[in-house]
Amino acid sequence: MSMKLTFRVGRRLGGGVLGGTALVCAAGFLPGTALASVVTPAKAGVASAFPRCRANQTLTWLGLGLGGGTAGTIFYPLEFTNTSNRTCTLWGFPRVSALSRSGVQIGKSSRHLPAPHRVLTLPPGSTVHASLGIIDAGNVCSRPVTATTLKVHAPGQGRATQLPFPFQACWHKRVLVVGPVQPGVGIP
Repeated sequence: MSMKLTFRVGRRLGGGVLGGTALVCAAGFLPGTALASVVTPAKAGVASAFPRCRANQTLTWLGLGLGGGTAGTIFYPLEFTNTSNRTCTLWGFPRVSALSRSGVQIGKSSRHLPAPHRVLTLPPGSTVHASLGIIDAGNVCSRPVTATTLKVHAPGQGRATQLPFPFQACWHKRVLVVGPVQPGVGIP
């Protein structure tokens, strides 16, 4: 069973502290601050000393906060934390969909932003992130509808996490774009 938990996060950067609100879906777990290390550029058939992170050892959460925006798109960090006691790897792109209140998918799943990606090694408690862009639905369709949930598949994982997050989407159109996983916790 999961619960919704909202808390303030802060990160020291050059003598100041950046803060934001993060949404976590977990049973009593707050993400660690350990950073993942980069191993190698990702290629087909990547071999690693560590196995790929499985869904049962990966906590997926959405960092809210300020959100960064460009030309009708607001970006949020999608966070992936290794909650197990074993090191594992992640690489590639998450897959994200918009869901209605009744759980029906609205529009097409996310499109990948063109960007190189690397294999990231996640020691226990470490977090990596991917940028999730939500395009202003008014720029995509004439009758936007409200999505209530983000359905997120971490890279290479079959089981999805559903994160409550209301936003405007479009039937039969795409309003979600996503980048590859990157080292560390994302701060918009």
